[in-house]
Amino acid sequence: ELYLKLPPGYSQPPGKTARLRKSLYGLKQAQSAFHGLFETWLLKYGFKPIGGDRVTFLYCERTSVILLSIYVDDGIAACNNKELYQRFLTDLGKDFELSDQGPVSWYLGVSVKQDLANKHTTLSQEQYVKDAGKVWDDGSDTSVNADGG
Repeated sequence: ELYLKLPPGYSQPPGKTARLRKSLYGLKQAQSAFHGLFETWLLKYGFKPIGGDRVTFLYCERTSVILLSIYVDDGIAACNNKELYQRFLTDLGKDFELSDQGPVSWYLGVSVKQDLANKHTTLSQEQYVKDAGKVWDDGSDTSVNADGG
């Protein structure tokens, strides 16, 4: 819950406080409020949290599974049954605005390359490392010879 002072020009009865009825985008509390709302929806749908951080969830229906990981308002899902996955997206879309971006190529700064034929997935943060190097590069030569000289 978030309580606040009213802005200038608004009166507030003595001994009373103002409480926001819903979180506002951009506030520190908005992320937590959204996650709580989304997690509640997932649990009602039948998902079970995996691990203590409660960002990865598993849904099982007979031999079909959905594995879902969320971070703030970004998520990634894997499912072994197209019909189940489409039903899940339809149900989720009734309560949340969402977009299915298709096969994953980037997630949280990680490049994802899939070779489905060979059942091989490669994850890379090469671009992140390059971008981080640009941020810290002050133009000076900081190279060191292998012999220490």
